[in-house]
Amino acid sequence: MKTAWLTLAPFLAVLAFPAATAEQQDESPHWSFVPGRYQLIGRHPDSLRTYTGTARIERVGAKLQLTRRVSGKESRIFGVIRRADPGEAYVLAFKWIEKSQMEMICLIGSDLDNYARLTCHWGKAGNPHKQPGMEAYFAQEPWEPLKDEIK
Repeated sequence: MKTAWLTLAPFLAVLAFPAATAEQQDESPHWSFVPGRYQLIGRHPDSLRTYTGTARIERVGAKLQLTRRVSGKESRIFGVIRRADPGEAYVLAFKWIEKSQMEMICLIGSDLDNYARLTCHWGKAGNPHKQPGMEAYFAQEPWEPLKDEIK
């Protein structure tokens, strides 16, 4: 009888702990990798005009909220982590409305300190542009923010 219990013990232990849901098993680690503070540099679609700013990415439920501040104007858009195509790299995909439907797709990488680095194409949905807008996000976590005034 003791041998039977020893044989069944591993199987009973597995049954005692609830299995992770499919959603928990399939969630990309990028969901916890990309949140943070960023410096950004960008270029408008079909233009040579560039801009700089700051950003913060935070998890809000089942979405990531990107809050950007460029030229004193703050905007918030929401996105998700998804596969670019089945079996391809994970990307951060945003959609919002700004006079028309807009979208931004960001490739997720890392910098030399292993913080997230994002490189993005953005513009009107369906990409009617000759050249999409671009943004690059550089993690601000390793450094304190610079003050507005130089001393």
